[in-house]
Amino acid sequence: MRKSLYLIIPFLTLMCLSQSATAQNLSLGFKAGLSFSGFNDDSELDSDGNEVESFRTQTGFHIGILGRYTFYDDVFGLRFGLIYNQRGGRVDHEGESWFVFNPEDPSWAVGERDEEMRWSNVYLDIPIEGMVRLGGRFEISAGGYVGFLVGSTGSGDMSFSGRSQSTGNAIEDFQVLYDFKPMRDRAGLGSYKGDSQFIRMDGRDREAPQEAGTYFEFAEKDGNYFNWFDVGLTGGLTYFINQGLYVNAQYKYGLNHVIRDKYYISKVELGDGNEFVQRSGNRTNHSLMISMGFAF
Repeated sequence: MRKSLYLIIPFLTLMCLSQSATAQNLSLGFKAGLSFSGFNDDSELDSDGNEVESFRTQTGFHIGILGRYTFYDDVFGLRFGLIYNQRGGRVDHEGESWFVFNPEDPSWAVGERDEEMRWSNVYLDIPIEGMVRLGGRFEISAGGYVGFLVGSTGSGDMSFSGRSQSTGNAIEDFQVLYDFKPMRDRAGLGSYKGDSQFIRMDGRDREAPQEAGTYFEFAEKDGNYFNWFDVGLTGGLTYFINQGLYVNAQYKYGLNHVIRDKYYISKVELGDGNEFVQRSGNRTNHSLMISMGFAF
């Protein structure tokens, strides 16, 4: 039901805006292109103060419908639209960390984690911007947007080397593959996909996944990994090749924390009772969109 509302509300918004404008001043159209997106965040620090995280951009795509309402001899106006936009980013962790075997009956190891994680999140964005036409062919715009998360996947892998937290005995190195589907995955052992692997630690075999879902480190799932709502600022530059065809560059800077607090945890530090430690900070979206479009 919620996903249906995500689709219905934006279309009703566009219809209302269209009905309130005169045909002479209103133009509708579409655009499509590539999105280069990533996350804004501060890296976690290890016990020596070294950064253990790095953030990189990923390439996705977008497609959508746009409306333009102009006034004052077509010099000023408003832009609005509904954009299917693929955002996300890559997050790498290399350094000090921990690992939990079977979170439903946990055993803990500490050591070094080498992790690569790639996220692809799909939003329905509604941008609303003011615009100014310059010299007949150029147009600049600025405003804000709201976005509704409708899909999310993640992939990557993690290699771990370390020792038992309780005895300090070394364990063999192992690797876990990631196949994350936050809207469908379960927690704990239910997030283990395929056959488990067993790592010898302190004289016992400890269960770990060979391939893991989103919540494999959590005993329970409490809602989805990402917040469903995003909001931010946007601005762009458009060049009109002719009266209808144009090229557009648009930048979006998110203001909303994209990860739910429960899952925004330290991968370096554990609490006194081995509970997860919630990080301070704010992970937000940013993206650059390069488009070709046509206005009717």
